[in-house]
Amino acid sequence: MFERYREDARRALFFSVWQAKQAGSAYIEPEHLLLSLTHDTDSKANQLFALAAHAETFRKQFGLPIQAEHAREPGDRPLSNAGKRVVAYAAEEADRLGSTAIGTEHLLLGLLREKKSDVPQTLAKAGIDLRSARNRIRAAQGLQIPDREPDDKETSLRPMRPFAAFFLLVAVLSLAYLLIRLVNS
Repeated sequence: MFERYREDARRALFFSVWQAKQAGSAYIEPEHLLLSLTHDTDSKANQLFALAAHAETFRKQFGLPIQAEHAREPGDRPLSNAGKRVVAYAAEEADRLGSTAIGTEHLLLGLLREKKSDVPQTLAKAGIDLRSARNRIRAAQGLQIPDREPDDKETSLRPMRPFAAFFLLVAVLSLAYLLIRLVNS
């Protein structure tokens, strides 16, 4: 499942399990994924956004203990639904940026896209938003930074407009034909 993930992203996922255990959570939530990104100071996300410097602030904002406790329950933790969406968004972001491998920077973008979590607001307080994060990653990869970032909905629906117009025209013509046949019968 994690073949596409770079080593730093795999370590972050490992640390997210540890974070969930420390918090006594049955699932890996987006908060645990964010805190896991603060562990590896050599990861791409940490190099670009200095997440490790905000680790204690993030913990306080999420209401998680600052001192590590012993895991209350042994075993692995599955991703919550929000955590699964973050991982899926990370893959989408890697594709969007032309990366074959998924790294910690893509996990961070996935966290920023998850709307049913407090993580985007927490990152915004640290000065990190989705558009600026994408642009910083693009700059680090040597990619061109667009003047305007297209919305996900905008980019996905635009190609469908000609087909929708065509099918609407066919439907109207079919109804007109049926009405004419009904009237002449």
